Amino acid sequence: MKLRAWFELTRILGAFVLVVAITPYFALGAAASAPDQIRGGWVNVTPGNVDLVNKLGCDSFGTTTIQVDPARLSNLYAQFHCQGVWKSEDYGLTWVGPINVGRGGHGASGAGGLIVARGPDGAPPIMYSATIRGRDSGFWASTDGGVSWGLHRPGGFTPPVVNPYDSQHVLMTGHHADLVAQTLDGGKSWSRIPLHDGMKSGGTAFIFFVNTGNPDTTRRTWLWSADALSHGNIGTWRTEDAGQTWARVDSTGAGHGSMQLYQPDTSGLMFMPGRGVFRSTDYGRNWAQVGGNENQAIVFGTPSRVYGMYAWACRDCKLDPILRSAPTPGLNGWARIATPEEMTIGAAQAVTVFDGKHYVIVTANWHAGLWRYIEP
Repeated sequence: MKLRAWFELTRILGAFVLVVAITPYFALGAAASAPDQIRGGWVNVTPGNVDLVNKLGCDSFGTTTIQVDPARLSNLYAQFHCQGVWKSEDYGLTWVGPINVGRGGHGASGAGGLIVARGPDGAPPIMYSATIRGRDSGFWASTDGGVSWGLHRPGGFTPPVVNPYDSQHVLMTGHHADLVAQTLDGGKSWSRIPLHDGMKSGGTAFIFFVNTGNPDTTRRTWLWSADALSHGNIGTWRTEDAGQTWARVDSTGAGHGSMQLYQPDTSGLMFMPGRGVFRSTDYGRNWAQVGGNENQAIVFGTPSRVYGMYAWACRDCKLDPILRSAPTPGLNGWARIATPEEMTIGAAQAVTVFDGKHYVIVTANWHAGLWRYIEP
């Protein structure tokens, strides 16, 4: 389907979505009052009773993941280190939580990352969380929308990713380990994916499914990118056979602590952060720099624009978010966008939704909390 036609279809359907610890237990918090917001401006929507200052019990770095329920586009989920999973039912404007108060709910504790997948028809979403610190580090799964959880693999892992065509197919990488783990049954059993020798150095890396538009090839086509700080110049690698063979496709590496790619459709167009923003039109086989020379850690977008933002896992730092944007298709016209002084660090992850009138971006900005932007 052509890019423009696909965007028009999403407008007709009324939604556009991208993808992409508690100290047991807090009482369920009331939603914050709705802040005033104008189009083109950022608003801090962090729940008032979330602690973004102290280390708490898991060496907290704040919040690093923001996700949307694929079946209920108004429903967003964020995970706060040491403070569990929080939920919004109004496109990220107000939040309640923690919601992980059922059996094993402490599993969504620690310093971790969250992924949300479509549940069975009419059922709550499936959630997976991987934590690297805290008393219950490991891979946890929930089938009731994040209320109760079960531990499926102990250890320290980066945020998992889920096959867009199969909610039981999950990949994740080891934290400071040469490890890619795969489950085909929602975490009940795991296999280890072989890595090329050139990918090994004992550092952290991030992995992503490449949506080819075909379920069979998507389940085998992945991009793996090394953390440039802990992994050196190992760069980004690609497989089309579920990790049996790998090819290095670019020298660009992930930021320290987080990385987010942007794939707006299944035409082959993809964007990757690095020293600027990089663009591919062939499902990640080849890349070209399009977004300047300033560091970027995540890329996200809407039908109208592509965005890049910078941050890394630095608890006490104040870092320029370096928010940059360009008109779709992102070939040129990149320019800085101002951010509030209170946004003291950029995002680890962003999600974009359509609320029926506007495209809304919500970001998880480490110790700076949750921020919301309505695209003008």
